[in-house]
Amino acid sequence: MWSDQELVEVLRSSVPYYLVVALPLLIMLSPVPVDAAAEFTVYRLQQYDLHGVAHGSRSSLVNVEARSLEGGAVGRRCVVARLADLTPTHYHRLVSQGAAALLVLIPANLTALAVHHQQLVQDVEAAMLEGDTQMAVYLAYETPELLEIYQSVRAATNTHTASSAAAALVSSLSTDGYQIVVGGSQSKLIPDMTIANIQGKLSGYGVEEQLPTIALVAHYDSFASSPELAWGGDSNGSGVVVLLELARLLSRLYTSPRTHPRLNLAFLLSAGGYINYQGSKRFLEDHLDASDSPLLSETHFTLCLDTLGSGDSLRLHVSKRPRENSPGHRFYQALEEAGAAAGVNVEMVHRKINLQEDTQAWEHEKYSMRRLPAFTLSRLQGPRTGERGSVLDTPESVDVAALTRNTAVIAAALLTHIYNTSVHDILQDGLAVTEKSVGSWMELVTSQPRSPQLLAGKSNPFVATLHQIISRYSSEARVTYFRADKRDPEWAFYDVTHTTMAAYAVKPAAFDFLLTLAIIAYLSLIYAFLQYFPKLYATMVKLASPHKSKAH
Repeated sequence: MWSDQELVEVLRSSVPYYLVVALPLLIMLSPVPVDAAAEFTVYRLQQYDLHGVAHGSRSSLVNVEARSLEGGAVGRRCVVARLADLTPTHYHRLVSQGAAALLVLIPANLTALAVHHQQLVQDVEAAMLEGDTQMAVYLAYETPELLEIYQSVRAATNTHTASSAAAALVSSLSTDGYQIVVGGSQSKLIPDMTIANIQGKLSGYGVEEQLPTIALVAHYDSFASSPELAWGGDSNGSGVVVLLELARLLSRLYTSPRTHPRLNLAFLLSAGGYINYQGSKRFLEDHLDASDSPLLSETHFTLCLDTLGSGDSLRLHVSKRPRENSPGHRFYQALEEAGAAAGVNVEMVHRKINLQEDTQAWEHEKYSMRRLPAFTLSRLQGPRTGERGSVLDTPESVDVAALTRNTAVIAAALLTHIYNTSVHDILQDGLAVTEKSVGSWMELVTSQPRSPQLLAGKSNPFVATLHQIISRYSSEARVTYFRADKRDPEWAFYDVTHTTMAAYAVKPAAFDFLLTLAIIAYLSLIYAFLQYFPKLYATMVKLASPHKSKAH
């Protein structure tokens, strides 16, 4: 049995040492629940160069603390914001204040956004892509997990809304912060990126080289602030759908001796529509600058199809008004008549080519600059309305019924011009434009995002599918591959279009500081207690002694 003095010595010499060594180990090994890291797919902002000018985000790596849009200082932080709350002013402020990253949460149903929100989204996308930034920018679809993280970040960083400093401190300590991490390698230039034109033709009756030609053109790629979100339902999925449907109808007419016209048709699904119509540029170089290619030497006109998926108006955009009784003028008259019969308003929009601009507004301008009669048919009033090249341009944004009607109007006008007679004298059963056919083309074209870098290479399945379709409905169908000039590249794209982002739940620095103070205070209290334990023990013994003597 230990004496009182021995017990005191054991407590004084051993207990503080064991507390200092064992207590941290016990804390670390205790089964305290810790939130696991949340991982989710994110889509990176575009990164490309056009005519030597850099656009989009230059960085893809992230390892910083999360902040809300209203959370004050954002330098070297990742700002988490909902798409509907973001404005061009907010974006420019984040760039100027040196934010390390931006995570934009986009709603799963973009078509449900109000009209003013849609316009705001288009303005933000334009601000993101008008220049370049070192800030890593990612977009992600809203999920319950991501929204919970977003609300937690707002609660942890929006301390200015608290009623007092004490309330702000309590709110900060009671909510988790997040460390946002995107690993992997930094984005790199895609070397020798190859894009493809898909073309075919229907030869008219007679000597092909002596017949005039009508060229039907639609660029098949799409664009948006993020490559993986560039579904391009209307721009320019609808243009591709109209071209494919016209090819289907016209191929049947050209294979019948009774309806084989004395006119050539050329089909072009062009690449690089959003990088200054590089596909049409290459097409013109191949057929105008090459002496052995007479395809475009005698053209009635080139009809470019772009953004026709909704609305009740069709606009023929021209750089030079067609002369009276010219093929282009006669086609416009036929288009007006077909539109009036279907309840579609048809008008001509004249816009001169601005030679001071590095990029052309419409695809037909590439042809007009080579002195070929050309125009673009679109539902849009102008080329830069914000509706082209947006994440809002989803397959759901296309009105298939309106697109079917517009396709029928274009087909009727084209057939009237080719045959110089009423369309009812030509069309037979099975040749009508149907909503089922248009819907199936739309489903095919919008089956994947079509940003140029996603369709690059000589073995892309989507390009191969389009080539098969053009081969079915035309002759001499082929794919022409080309790449940017290495010495003076007009365009360049970079990799890392999507990746995985991790969000790790962390306590704020204030919590760690207060926890450290609490541990120091606790250990100091224990140490002081043991140092003065002999005196305390002696006092307790004295207080207990009178009771013992009375008991004897």
